Amino acid sequence: MIDVREALVRVIVALLAGLLIGLEREKARAVAEERRRRKPSLEEMVVKEIPGLRTFALISLYASSSAYAYSAQLIDVGTLIILVAAFVGVATIYAAHRLIVARTGGITTVVVMLVDYIIGLLAGLGATLVAAALAVLTTFMLAIKLPVEKIVGRIRYEELLWSLELAIVLIVVGPFFLTSNIGFFGVSLRSLYLFFALVLTTSYLGYIAVRLKGVEGIAYLALFGGFANSEATTMACLEMMGSEERRKLSLHVVVLTNVAMVIRNVLIALMAGMLLSETATFKDYLGLLAGAIIVSIPAYFSWHRLVTYRVSSPPRIENPLSFGIAVKSTLLYLALALLAVVAAFKGVEGLLFFSALGGFVNAGATILSLFSVQQPPAACYYAALAIAAAMLNKSLYAYITTRDLKSVKRIAVATMAHAIAFLAVVSFV
Repeated sequence: MIDVREALVRVIVALLAGLLIGLEREKARAVAEERRRRKPSLEEMVVKEIPGLRTFALISLYASSSAYAYSAQLIDVGTLIILVAAFVGVATIYAAHRLIVARTGGITTVVVMLVDYIIGLLAGLGATLVAAALAVLTTFMLAIKLPVEKIVGRIRYEELLWSLELAIVLIVVGPFFLTSNIGFFGVSLRSLYLFFALVLTTSYLGYIAVRLKGVEGIAYLALFGGFANSEATTMACLEMMGSEERRKLSLHVVVLTNVAMVIRNVLIALMAGMLLSETATFKDYLGLLAGAIIVSIPAYFSWHRLVTYRVSSPPRIENPLSFGIAVKSTLLYLALALLAVVAAFKGVEGLLFFSALGGFVNAGATILSLFSVQQPPAACYYAALAIAAAMLNKSLYAYITTRDLKSVKRIAVATMAHAIAFLAVVSFV
């Protein structure tokens, strides 16, 4: 007995899937005709022959009705094979007409016809969800052609090469280091690779931001990149700037990256306290929260300065993958990490040294370690010291990138004042 309701559901899903694909093809044909508003040519005549809304809807209906008839045992497998072969024959004739008679290349439409037929078969056999998902994915792949063409048209060959170089570091080389358990003196090879990869990735993202938005893009990178890794973000931003922009804007870049870093690490301290401490109260974290709010005030002025700055010439666009700087910064990270491990001996002095040196290397990891051995509010004060140390390390990374002593001195003075203000607020509250 035929289940009319089930049959209608399958056929309607197939119809909607075909209509969706046909709608995209209809739109593609309209765009092609719009581009050729001139004397009709053979190519334009072929464009008008591209299947559209009705054709793809009928294909899916044909396939779904055939499949449902077979699933309901209204036809045998031999009849189904004949029906499938009939469609394949029609599609073959159409493809031959396009390639031989009309002499136009491209098999996308023919392939889409076959996919549309498969979608109809799936719907007719009862796999309606799979059919609907396949229809959406197919339409999406067809619809992104024009946007992708515009993007590809703006990409230079060198940029493609840089992307492949970064992909080799992240995808080909990365798994070896990420799965490695090799370490020495408490420093893992995995952490060194992650820092190296972060420097390169952030630098590449900075290049994209500057290419799209100019100096304004650096403001976005500095703020949002600082939430991921403030050191790598600082180097990426400074590397993207010319010498004049560095003198005028490097300080504002560091302010934004530091503010993002402070907010991130205060949140880490809050979460670590909630997870690792059973006796802490909200009052224990008021100092950290107040410090984060106070040091965030200069970020408004730095943001405004960066987004409103006008340059006489566009920012320089060079190879963003500075492997030399990435290696130097990773070696610096290694040296600081070793110092932090050496300083981590027992007692208050050891915790102070560990907080300062550990924060200089990786404030987030240091804070998690501190909350595992100390309870608030003492852990909050050590965490504040680690965050302040993380604010001060930008001078070293700025020097590695720019070698501009004047800019580095300004950054050192400003970060020192920023860090002292943060510690003062935390201590006072």
